[in-house]
Amino acid sequence: MEALLDVIDILPLGELVGLKPMSYATRLGLATLAFGAAMNADKVIARVIGFVWLLLAGAGLFLIGITKGTAVDLVLGVAVLGAAGYSWWYTRS
Repeated sequence: MEALLDVIDILPLGELVGLKPMSYATRLGLATLAFGAAMNADKVIARVIGFVWLLLAGAGLFLIGITKGTAVDLVLGVAVLGAAGYSWWYTRS
């Protein structure tokens, strides 16, 4: 238990994130909806809007992570950009 307290003292958890927690919940909820729209091979406009939103959200989170040095934002940015890449690959094949 003491080792866990030492880790918490060394690495403040507040420095891992750059945004407010509700902002993450909102962005991840919208990213889930955008991913569903981007995976829809039948509706071109929904697919394009979802894909563009994923690209912008992923790039935004990634840039926040780089500028503020926050690990959570970097990981989420890469994940959302990966979701955009996967949806593009899935609908092209």
